[in-house]
Amino acid sequence: MSSAAIWLLSATLLVWRPLDFAIEFSSTLPSLGQRGLIGVVELLAHGAVAALAVAAVRALWNGMPSAVLLTRAALVASSLATTQSHYWSVLPHQTMPGDRLPMVVTAIVVAAGWLLYLRKASAP
Repeated sequence: MSSAAIWLLSATLLVWRPLDFAIEFSSTLPSLGQRGLIGVVELLAHGAVAALAVAAVRALWNGMPSAVLLTRAALVASSLATTQSHYWSVLPHQTMPGDRLPMVVTAIVVAAGWLLYLRKASAP
């Protein structure tokens, strides 16, 4: 895998879920008690996806053997979390209803593109 691709993929993973989780966490924390156990579980799940994305980036930077597997898992989890947060969420989001579908489609296309790249780059 080229170093430019590693940097671009790392930027994608670092900006996508960790930044989204940070915004979600800061906007949800004051009203988390009113959102109940489902809100807490959802927030923890989104935090786990963000942590997986950061772990994948660290593995990519360090050239670890598990980097491709972690990156694939992070991409799939990130696209699933994006879809879930736009359609089945108890947490607050500042997304217009008409923007949901384009945002979800973009997330899936980005993840699919990177998964295809990883498949071709890691093929012998």
